[in-house]
Amino acid sequence: MWVKKRTSRGGGRSINHREARTVKNIDRDVRKNQIIYSHYLLKFVLVFALGLLWVRLGSAVGNVTVIPVGLISGLVIMAFDKFRFGRRTELVLLLIATIVSYFLPVGIII
Repeated sequence: MWVKKRTSRGGGRSINHREARTVKNIDRDVRKNQIIYSHYLLKFVLVFALGLLWVRLGSAVGNVTVIPVGLISGLVIMAFDKFRFGRRTELVLLLIATIVSYFLPVGIII
């Protein structure tokens, strides 16, 4: 299919090339997507582990004996994260991990 291409030197004709769907191209796309999904999975695991971090104070300050350092640092990291997609999922995962580690005896207490 010929498509008229607008250029500063005048009109020219170019061919609209589409890459053929071959097994090689499909395998390349699958590998590329697996890399992206593995990055998502690693980020979700790190966010969940971050939500489990608490700091136990030696003496009670008012009614507070533990501080959710993981939640605070996770929110700060999310605020400065340059990859903004999946932020809601990360936030929900961070909050669930923090709530679970508060009520159940799981998590990391520093």
